[in-house]
Amino acid sequence: MTGYPEDIPLHDALDLLVSATTAVNTTETIALDDARGRILREDVVSPINVPQQDVAAVDGYAFCHHDLTETPLPVTGSIKAGHPYNKPVERGFAYRIFTGAPMPPGLDTIAMQEHCSIDDAGSVTLPQRITAGTNFRPAGENVAEGEVVLTAGTRLGPSEIGLAAAIGTTELTVAPRLTVAILSMGDEVVESGSAEGVDEGMIHDSNRPMLRQLLEADGHQVLDLGIVNDDLTTLTRTYGEAAGRADVILSSGGSSEGDEDHARAAITANGGVIDFWRLALKPGRPMAAGRIGTTPVYCVPGNPVAAFVCTRLLVAPLLTRLQGGRMTPPLKLNLPSGFAHRHRKGRAEYLRARIDNRDGDGKIVLNGRKGAGVLSSLTGADGLVEIPADHDDVTPGDLLPFIMLRESGL
Repeated sequence: MTGYPEDIPLHDALDLLVSATTAVNTTETIALDDARGRILREDVVSPINVPQQDVAAVDGYAFCHHDLTETPLPVTGSIKAGHPYNKPVERGFAYRIFTGAPMPPGLDTIAMQEHCSIDDAGSVTLPQRITAGTNFRPAGENVAEGEVVLTAGTRLGPSEIGLAAAIGTTELTVAPRLTVAILSMGDEVVESGSAEGVDEGMIHDSNRPMLRQLLEADGHQVLDLGIVNDDLTTLTRTYGEAAGRADVILSSGGSSEGDEDHARAAITANGGVIDFWRLALKPGRPMAAGRIGTTPVYCVPGNPVAAFVCTRLLVAPLLTRLQGGRMTPPLKLNLPSGFAHRHRKGRAEYLRARIDNRDGDGKIVLNGRKGAGVLSSLTGADGLVEIPADHDDVTPGDLLPFIMLRESGL
């Protein structure tokens, strides 16, 4: 087995794997309602202005600003949303108008109804200091005709789908879903709820259920290959078959350097190559990545927290890249530490944490125990606190990057 004398930093691992993979070229056209989580592969250009004409932003009275000196103005006509006013407007009059109603030509200002008063003759007194052009939305304020509203490579969420609907789109061209084969390794690993009790040295497999949820949340299809024992022949066959059925293989466990860790050997036994082994990352150091033919193989550690961290920080953006999407770095907020922690330089470390804002300072506090196998530390966490590779021991008050988990945001 080829030696790997140095651990590779996360950003270098991402660059290396991006250069080693090619985005899929195929596309498909799907209904707008089915597009959540998919990667857009063609720019979306608006065929219309949004709004398509000037519209009222409030309930009130529309008038020509030049007529303001003649207040009070007699009120004539009522303009409602969805009902254009097709008569010529008359100067010297105000028009009752409602939010979303189209502004007829000749009217340029709207006074909010709560700023106006109506006398017994039905005339309206308008606020004298109102500015011309107030309280209506001009045509194209939201989107202009011919504007690119969504660019290829965007992952489609609720706001993008809403914007596409606003310009009349019913279908979008997207990347096909990736099929990701997942498997767990280990003689000691059994299915959750298995009759083989954990009191006999077995552990319930939490990684496959967790990885399935992470992958499906990003719109991928999962091919579940179950649990593979610590046997090189069996794993080699499983990897080889998966490479012919899936776009990506994601396995957990078996990637370290023990006698029963066969992930890297199984890749090369299939004629594959190893791109790297060992990340400068805690938890997650014994991760390996390679390829069997054109199929990427990502071997995350068996410890559940390490599997989660490697999948979120490394595998998830690579899968986005494979679909032609943009690999957007996670947003990092520099927040003060509310804890002390011993840290050895040379590896970036990610701890599960919460934001404590009781004193108004938004300090970071650790959530649960620190071990890479302590899956409970992820439940209730707001995100991951990063201790950079060049940082010394952490003392309270140190500013550290904090990455929110998706589940903690909007």
